[in-house]
Amino acid sequence: MLLLRAFLGVTFVFAGSQKLANPNFFNATAPGSFQEQLRGSIITSPLHHFLAFALHAPVLIAVLIALGEIAVGLGTLLGLFGRLAATGGALLSLSFFLTVSFRDSPYYYGPDIVFLFAWTPFVLAGSGTWSLDHIYALRAARVRETLEMNAQPGASRSQLAAARQRAADAERRIFLQKAGVASLTTLSGAVFGGLTAGIGRLAHAPQRSGSVGVIAEGAPTTTTTSAITSPTASGSSVSTVPGTSTVPPTTTADPVAQVPQGTLIGPAADVPIGGAASFTDPAQQVPALVVQVTRGEFRAFSAICPHAGCTVQFDGTNDVFACPCHGSVFNAMTGAVLQGPATTGLSPIPVALGPNGQLYADG
Repeated sequence: MLLLRAFLGVTFVFAGSQKLANPNFFNATAPGSFQEQLRGSIITSPLHHFLAFALHAPVLIAVLIALGEIAVGLGTLLGLFGRLAATGGALLSLSFFLTVSFRDSPYYYGPDIVFLFAWTPFVLAGSGTWSLDHIYALRAARVRETLEMNAQPGASRSQLAAARQRAADAERRIFLQKAGVASLTTLSGAVFGGLTAGIGRLAHAPQRSGSVGVIAEGAPTTTTTSAITSPTASGSSVSTVPGTSTVPPTTTADPVAQVPQGTLIGPAADVPIGGAASFTDPAQQVPALVVQVTRGEFRAFSAICPHAGCTVQFDGTNDVFACPCHGSVFNAMTGAVLQGPATTGLSPIPVALGPNGQLYADG
C-alpha cells in the first residue's frame, strides 16, 4: 500500500508539473496542446457533448487539471485527507479514461483504467499507518481517552455533557490543525506549480504546428493536366497524371463532366511531391493530411490519432505521420500504425485530382 501510494503520488505530481512546465500544452496552435487533444477527444469520447463546452475556456480547464493533479499527488504522498485525495485521483483517472484512452483496444492497453482501480484501496481504506491522517487520528484518540479517564465516577448528566463538549472542542482544534496543514500544502503546491510554469517557459522554445504546407482552399490554379482516377487498397482515391501536356483542342469531352465527385479542397500544386499538406476534411470537419506519393498520386488521411485524438504531424525524412502526444507512428503511404500506443491506423479519406488541377475529397 505504501509503495502504491508513493507511485500514485509521485506520478500525479509529475503529470501536473509536466503540463504546467510545457507552454505548448496551453498553445492552441502547438502539436499536442490541450485544445488539440480536446478536439480529438470530442470525436472519439462518449462524453463528446460535454467536452464541447470545454472549448469555451480550454486554458482555464487545462490549468485546473494540472493543479488538480498536483493537489491529488501531494495529498496522497503526505497521507493528508487521503480518501478525498484518492477520490479526486479516481475521478481524474475516470475522466482521462472516458476522453483519452476510451478507444484503446483491448481496454487494458490504456493506463487510465488501471490508475482508476489503483485508487480504490485508498478511497475505501484511507492512507494507512504511515500518513498524517493516522497521526492526527491518534492525537484525537488520545485526547478522548484522557478526557474519559478524568471523568469522575458518578458524575451528573451536566458534567458528562461538559466532558463530551470538551472532547468535541479538542477534536475540532485537531481538525483545524489538519486543515491548516492542508492549506499550507495547497499553497505550497500552487507556488510550486507557478515556479514550474515559469521555468518551463524560460527553458522551452515555442513549437510550431508542423512543417507541411497548407492547401489554399478554393484558390485558382493554371494547371491544365488531365487525370484518371482509380481506387487504392487503402481506401483513398489515387489520381495518375500521364504528363504535363494540355488537353488537345480537338477533344469532344466535356471538361466539366470529368470533375470528380466530392468537395473541392484546393489546388494539387500546393502539395509537394514526396511531401504533405494539411486541410480540413469537409465530411468530418477535422484536421487532415494529403500526401503526394509520386507525381500525380495523392493519398489523404485523417490527422486525428486514434489513440488520444491528437493531431499527427508529417515526417518527410522517414515518410511517416508521428503523433506528438504519445509517440504513435503511422505509415504515410497507407496510414497503417507502425508504432503504438495506437492500435489502429489513420482513417483514409478518398481524394481525387480533377482535370482543372484541383483536389477533391470525400467523393
